[in-house]
Amino acid sequence: MTLQINAKALIVAAAASLCSACVSAPQSVREQASSALACDSSQVTVNRTERRYLGDDDYEASGCGQKLTYQCERAYVLLIPVGTLACRKR
Repeated sequence: MTLQINAKALIVAAAASLCSACVSAPQSVREQASSALACDSSQVTVNRTERRYLGDDDYEASGCGQKLTYQCERAYVLLIPVGTLACRKR
């Protein structure tokens, strides 16, 4: 029983420390696209276009008559997605 509790605590601690660097993917994409498009962030809409079970998620940001595509890297602990590490323009 103690071993099982320690394993759970280790998983929670690993996820917490890993996600201390996690960001909100839509918010990160909105901020980056706002800058790249020279468009106010309130005018930028973000939609997830592809979600993979394992791997990165794709997002499309549009605003001020333009569109950009972003790929966001997800963080995993024991193959369980726990957050987004970073997003970059494709």
